[in-house]
Amino acid sequence: MNSVALPTPPDQRQGRLTLALIVGLLALPFVIAAALYFGGWHPSRMTHHGHLLNPPRPLPAEILRSTEKNAEKWQLVLHVRDPCAADCLRRLDEMRRVHVALYKNMGRLGRALLTGQADDPALPGVRASQPDLMLLSAPPDTLADIADPLLLVDPQGRIIMTYPPDASPQGLRADLDRLLKYAG
Repeated sequence: MNSVALPTPPDQRQGRLTLALIVGLLALPFVIAAALYFGGWHPSRMTHHGHLLNPPRPLPAEILRSTEKNAEKWQLVLHVRDPCAADCLRRLDEMRRVHVALYKNMGRLGRALLTGQADDPALPGVRASQPDLMLLSAPPDTLADIADPLLLVDPQGRIIMTYPPDASPQGLRADLDRLLKYAG
């Protein structure tokens, strides 16, 4: 009779090695993550481009009263202490462009110019060129402890973020996109 050769069972040692290799590969990402976490590593990329105020700071009551018609909106407020010059006008134009670039979320954001000088000669021109911009006036010492001129205000009237004068419009838009996406 012809005998048929039966396959030999795999070596137990080779099977254990394969099992250890599979378990090791599955556990490797967890080991690396734990090492990075306990080693104190953080990604270098910032999650926001402005300065987050912790805790948020409420706007003064006289400013809140003048924004009541837009109470359900987020507000982007440019705070100027001096007369609105070329830099102020450029920043207002950037704010308008960012506002328009929000597209579907455009209606959830309002824009305002907060000035300490109600008799500024540039204000009628600003009003004519941007009729949807709210013009707010307050005493010059209002918000004196906040150095950044661009403020992001939540619907409850609290300043949650500030942006320096040299903040990029792309960074501002990225922050607003992310905020309006998760704010519901």
